[in-house]
Amino acid sequence: MTLIGPHIDPPLRDIPELLTRHGYRTFQTTLRDPLRLSKLGIPSEEDQTAYRAGAALEGPFWGMAHSSLLTNIASPDPRIRNGSAVALIADATLAASLGLAGACFHGGYQKGHATREAAVEALIYKLKDVLGRLPSGAKVLLENSCEGTELGQTIEELGFIISNVDADPQKIGLILDTCHLHVAGFDLAAPNAPERLVAELDAAGLTPLLTALHLNDAREACGSHRDRHAPPGQGTIGQGLRRLIAIPPFNTLPAILEISEVDVPNAIEYLMDKG
Repeated sequence: MTLIGPHIDPPLRDIPELLTRHGYRTFQTTLRDPLRLSKLGIPSEEDQTAYRAGAALEGPFWGMAHSSLLTNIASPDPRIRNGSAVALIADATLAASLGLAGACFHGGYQKGHATREAAVEALIYKLKDVLGRLPSGAKVLLENSCEGTELGQTIEELGFIISNVDADPQKIGLILDTCHLHVAGFDLAAPNAPERLVAELDAAGLTPLLTALHLNDAREACGSHRDRHAPPGQGTIGQGLRRLIAIPPFNTLPAILEISEVDVPNAIEYLMDKG
């Protein structure tokens, strides 16, 4: 059965007790201010130590970090591109030291490039650089996107990116966000959507790299390209999320709910209801 848990903001020291209190074993957090690429918001050594002690006492847990929302390693601006790479490497390194599965990130944008092909090539080039600079045990997790000129909106494009990076699967994985996939044009509300998604992932060679789900419903319509999360069962995917997590490989993946913490218990109850 899918292990489902919330996104929890720092301080890290509070996370183990909060997880245990609510019966969660899965979570996502941030390791810097999500609206900065600077060091602002990086947990102190004391906070890191307190988390490790709490996790050892209350765990085991499965967790991952989400990198800055400004990450754009495809940017034609070297300050943004290199700043994004440095922050992503630092997040992945700290995540590994905390026992987390990796640092999730969005690849970037076509904006500033003459063509989408040029933007994808820039992303591949810089992602190779990031992977080459990761220390042993650190891992980055590429997430599918959905808005504007964001890269990696389709399974085919994600497969092209990762296959051309030709990376060690110990250093890179894939996070599938269901809201993003739906509003990017893959209709997850359709009855046969899970099987079609499995077929696309297999064809793209991505199935072995699947690491976790962002199990979000969507407030906006399929194909709208508007990233607006809704609690499962309250959006345009609806029961499609239940169907998705009922079959392999999705039924064994950790899943994160990127919604308000107060909505998480009802969301889990909805997802686990087989009716």
